[in-house]
Amino acid sequence: MTTRREVFPLLAGAAGASAASDSQLAAAAAPAHTALSEPELKRISYQSERTGKQRDYFVYLPRGFAQSKQWPVMLFLHGNGERGDARKDLDYVLVHGPMFEAWCQRRNLPFVIISPQLPMFGQGDVDYIRNRTRDQIPQRLANWTNPRPDGRVLRLAEAMQGKLSDDKLPDGPEGPPDGWNEIENELLAMVDRTIADFKGDAKRVYLTGLSYGGFGAWFLAARHPEKFAALAPIVGYGHPDHAGPIARAKLPLWVFAGGRDPVVPLRFFYPALNKLEELGHPEVRFTVAEELGHLAWVRIYEGQDLYSWMLAQSR
Repeated sequence: MTTRREVFPLLAGAAGASAASDSQLAAAAAPAHTALSEPELKRISYQSERTGKQRDYFVYLPRGFAQSKQWPVMLFLHGNGERGDARKDLDYVLVHGPMFEAWCQRRNLPFVIISPQLPMFGQGDVDYIRNRTRDQIPQRLANWTNPRPDGRVLRLAEAMQGKLSDDKLPDGPEGPPDGWNEIENELLAMVDRTIADFKGDAKRVYLTGLSYGGFGAWFLAARHPEKFAALAPIVGYGHPDHAGPIARAKLPLWVFAGGRDPVVPLRFFYPALNKLEELGHPEVRFTVAEELGHLAWVRIYEGQDLYSWMLAQSR
């Protein structure tokens, strides 16, 4: 895979909607006779505060990037299976989510997308990480797209019946161990640098993640609700302690779960969501794909509703 690498010092705090389609957005910004720039996938290098090592992250520039003065920014946090050294392993972040849709499936998503990689920490012996191969990494193909994973796998063999709320969450507000909370400052610095150097709109920064990344999205949004225009955790629940800062900021959120998820059980989603409503949050959305399991994210990122909703939000 060919990408461009740019090296920047990474310092947090450097930088402070309409639901138009990508083509409408680009057309409005460029004269009719101007050919739109092609999408680019850049590797940005930085020195990790947490690991002490040099690491990379991806920044996706959409079609027509050069012709527009400002772009919405999306920070995507991947799941547990895609973590790595952020050098030779970085391509694993292309396996799922909006970066898979935009780059590998060649969809014209009108966002600058930041896609970092979570360090391995203590997770290297997890079987699906230890046994993964580079053959699983999708490619950007000239004339066709990649097959999507089957969203119906990894689900409980039970009737659709809903679940009662359970407030005995297995983890605290930081989420599961070795998670995205470990590189909180690095994530904020990536957002600031992207706003500064890739024409990002600081009022339209959106946060989403799946599974481990869903937990990370809740954590980061609760810690820095003023940073984001919308929050969309997928198959990752929040902690009731997250509700206060998110509700005070009135941060719009759309949460997704799989009704038959054996990995992230539906019953644990309700405590944080109910707390948000109790605190008077006016923008709480919760969608349960009752027939799906943990891979509910395939349908959600494949669709258009989430992206259109994000683009309608602005701080």
